[in-house]
Amino acid sequence: MPRIPAVALLALVSGASAANAVGEIPAARFSIAYSLSFLNLRVGEATLALERADARYALEVEAGLRGLAGFFLDGTGKAVVAGALGRNGAATATFRLDSRYAGKPVSVVLDLAGGRVRSATVEPPPAPRPDRVPVAPEDRVGVVDPLTMLMIPTGPSALEPGLCDRRIAVFDGATRADLVLSRGSVLTVTEGAYRGPALDCRVRWVPISGHRAQGANVRRMAESDDLHVRFAPVADGTLLLPLSIAVATGWGTLRIDATRWGDAAPVSPAAADRANVKVRLPNAR
Repeated sequence: MPRIPAVALLALVSGASAANAVGEIPAARFSIAYSLSFLNLRVGEATLALERADARYALEVEAGLRGLAGFFLDGTGKAVVAGALGRNGAATATFRLDSRYAGKPVSVVLDLAGGRVRSATVEPPPAPRPDRVPVAPEDRVGVVDPLTMLMIPTGPSALEPGLCDRRIAVFDGATRADLVLSRGSVLTVTEGAYRGPALDCRVRWVPISGHRAQGANVRRMAESDDLHVRFAPVADGTLLLPLSIAVATGWGTLRIDATRWGDAAPVSPAAADRANVKVRLPNAR
């Protein structure tokens, strides 16, 4: 069950209440709306909400796509991630996903401490395949979840190209992959929902384990050097979130672009508790 398409779609799942995840400490809130397009056609929308209370954070994403036959499979779901920001970056504490994928229920529960996976449950588990690379114990150490990987803590530092020089280890309960960011540049955005300095990074997806070594999608994404993410600062400027993502595929370019950057109210706990948010995930199996 390779997850690079989920990376490209900002891990498009719907989240439970971020306020409950960070606790009772008053939280700073920030919300972003995105437009998703494929082959220059608008195919959906997404909303990413961040809440922070001291060093703790919670992320949620709601999304929906208009189906493109042959490219996407329908699903419904909800997920939430909570963790803490420290000197070494963001560290996942809990991640939970309950969804329906291709008409079948899929659930993922992760419990981490200090970047180490203490427990991981995926139901149903990935189908056994002769070419599936086993997940070794060391592949579950020094990792974050598929939502936390979207954040880059900057601390008091100003934007500079070197912030792109990082390797992010991601574990989704079934597969381990690394995102290698490089070739950074700082530019000024003058049009769109956000205007100001931004960080542009080239990204490579490196499969480590859990994937099918002979899978066509896996090979295509691993060989691609044409994935770009543009980050912009949020809240007090000590954290970067994606402003846009562009992924070249074998069929065309998939783009995710921010259409609103802050200002709007976050998802309310009552609304977030509803399990009827439509989600579409790419056919990655």
